[in-house]
Formats: sequence, structure tokens, C-alpha cells
Amino acid sequence: MADINAVAEQRSQDPHIYRADPPPAPKLRKAWQLLEQYSHVPASEIEGHVRDVRDRAWAVFPYNCIGRWRFLDLYITTLPQYPELLRRLTHENETLLDVGCCFGQALRQLSHDGAPQQSLVGSDLRKEFIDLGYELFRDRDTFKGRFVAGNMLDPDDASVKGLDGTVDMIHAASFFHLFGWDDQVKVGQRMVRFFKGEARAMIVGRQAGTHEAGGFAREEGKRYIHSQQSMRRLWDEIGNRTGTKWVVEAELNDSLNDIDDLHNDGREGEGEGKETGEDKEREGRGEGGGRAAERGEHEERKRGMTIRFCIRKVIG
Repeated sequence: MADINAVAEQRSQDPHIYRADPPPAPKLRKAWQLLEQYSHVPASEIEGHVRDVRDRAWAVFPYNCIGRWRFLDLYITTLPQYPELLRRLTHENETLLDVGCCFGQALRQLSHDGAPQQSLVGSDLRKEFIDLGYELFRDRDTFKGRFVAGNMLDPDDASVKGLDGTVDMIHAASFFHLFGWDDQVKVGQRMVRFFKGEARAMIVGRQAGTHEAGGFAREEGKRYIHSQQSMRRLWDEIGNRTGTKWVVEAELNDSLNDIDDLHNDGREGEGEGKETGEDKEREGRGEGGGRAAERGEHEERKRGMTIRFCIRKVIG
């Protein structure tokens, strides 16, 4: 990949990837409350504190979730499964892993809402983000959760292997869409190994979504954006490869409610292209490509469409 600084500079010119300013504070009430009540950051200092951490994270790697302030969107509390997550963590002694945890913001929110910190685990490819999370939440000496830096696509990564057979639930936000189809299958297989043998295994999260699934190329590699149907096909394939069976509930959201759309001026989504019969045939085979791929990229960046999901293992 090209020099990170050059990539960050290029992406910072694209308003669909990078926003210089965060959304207005009233739109970020939950994040501001967490920083004030959990982290004890004075209200007058929160915006400057968040800007400083975001700018340093952007220099580490210019992910869209950093450039568009998505790490401040504590959407996890709005998932229908959130009360279940808290109950199982708090009363049933279960463990949750947040894959691609970035700063560990979801884990801090769970802790603030009563989950035992010892039951919370986060993993991310980049240790720098984990360290910046400690700075963002000012809890390096107090947070009792565990973090692991490692590569889920590396079968020999000892840090990642150490998570095998240790968790009951997984949270995966803005994660699957970082990979192409084949690598999504691989990380899904890795997730299956993370679960305890007796676990009531459940994966919840949110990622970029589209009505017409497809793959497309980015400078850092292939990506695949899902529809509801393609996400079910993905987990059918993962299940076939792991000897397991999974039920996928998925809801596509195109109502422009997510944090990257809090800046929205109402013009997103204009000028979408049409899709050919050949594109649809290829998408049905899980290949994507063509205008389907372009449309997936267009919607992920400009419309802010997301897909929320709950994936449960079938027991017995």
C-alpha cells in the first residue's frame, strides 16, 4: 500500500471519508456523557480531547470510521440485543469479544452500563488504536478488560490463537466490510473458533450495507458490501466449512440515521447508476463486480447505508 501519510492526505480531501469537525455536541449526547461520567473529562475539554485523539488515530491509519467520527456513535446501545448482552454479561458470567474494537468504545459503554470489566475483551489489528483508547477514556490504570492486538487472517498469530474457546458473544462493528468475500469467510471461521464449546454463540454488529451486494477494489485490498441475502449466504458458507449452522437476522437501514449522516444536507444518494442483468447474475454467484460493485461503494460512502445483524448458532 502507498505511504500512509500520502493516503491520509488524499482521503482527507474527500468529504465522504473525512470530516474536519465532529457533528454538533447535541448529536453526540451519549458519547459526551460517557466521556464526562465514565472518563471524568470536564465538559469544556471534551471536544478538544476528542479532536486530539482522532487526529493522532488518522495518522496511524485513515479508516473511514476515524475520518467520519463513527467511533463516537455508541449505536450498540440501540441494538435490540443490547439488554441481552448486558444480562448475559452481568448475571450469567459470560464473556464478550469486540473484534476490530478500535478504541474500545463499545466496551467502555458496556462497562458504564454495568457489565463486569473482567468479562470484556477487545481485539484490533493495530495496537496503536488500543493505546489511543486508553488515552481517550483515561482509564489505562483502572480498566480491567483485556485487549489483544493481532491479525485474524494470520493462522499463526499467537495473540489471536489465545482467544480460541474463550468467549460467548462477539460484537463486530464496521468490520466485515473491510474484507473481500474470501477473507470474510476466513475471519468468520476464526470467529467460530473463538467461541466456547458450550456457548450460546451470538454475533451482533453493524457495517456498511447495500440493496445490491457486490465486491469492489480499494487501494488496501478487495472489499465486499452485503445485502441481507448475501450475509445469509456468507454464514451458510462459514457454517459448511466449520460444521456449524447459523441463523442470520439482518436489517438494512437506509434512513440516514447513522453518525456519518448527522452532517447530511439531504443530497446524498443522487445520481445512482443502473445495474445490468449480468451484474445481478454475478452477484447471485457471490462474485459481485461491475456496476453492482460500484453501487456498493457509492452507497457505503455517500448514502451511509448500514446493515445491522444478529447471527446465532443453532444448538443441537
